[in-house]
Amino acid sequence: MRTQLSELERDALAEAFNLALGEAAASFADIVNEEIHVTVPEVEILTRKELVQRLVDLPSAQDNPTLCSISQTFHSADAHLATETLLLFPERGGLDIVRRMLGDTSTPLEHVSELEQDALGEIGNIIMNSCMSSLANIFSTEMIGTLPGVERVTPQDLFRHHGQSDVVLVARIGMSLSSQNVTGYVLFLMDLPSLANVIKLIQRFFDLPEDDETP
Repeated sequence: MRTQLSELERDALAEAFNLALGEAAASFADIVNEEIHVTVPEVEILTRKELVQRLVDLPSAQDNPTLCSISQTFHSADAHLATETLLLFPERGGLDIVRRMLGDTSTPLEHVSELEQDALGEIGNIIMNSCMSSLANIFSTEMIGTLPGVERVTPQDLFRHHGQSDVVLVARIGMSLSSQNVTGYVLFLMDLPSLANVIKLIQRFFDLPEDDETP
């Protein structure tokens, strides 16, 4: 079973996420009262080890390696797809977004109140549910999700509570506010059968050549 995307498949997934994140950005802009620009997602499949190294090597990780992690679990109504989604921001960028979301731009980041957890959860809820809604339309199925969970975590500890699946579907996005640029990661942790189904459904929706390696 293959665990790589062709160039056409990467482009198709990037387009699907681009549409979903564009809608999410519009909703998010209303919350922070600031225009949001989202870059075209860069989509790839990585092993967990490769992903952790990418996160460790982020420029923002040199001063502060801690990440804001917002996670939700989704499954399709037909039980053919299951994924845990994670939205990751560098801690400082994530907290600065929260401060703007709360309308408080003067309080030092280290003093942002306990409301930050709820605010981060709301950010994740907007972005990840928009992604899953768009994918559900492509896959012609309903995606059912849990409430978001929020934690601060280092890249090395990112997967300590997760299953043993060794591959991660990654969509790297850039979110640009007028005041700052924040690079976020949208991660989809899934087992190989779910990943194979995602590839097949993307092939069919975008009328891409199908191969025999995807069941």
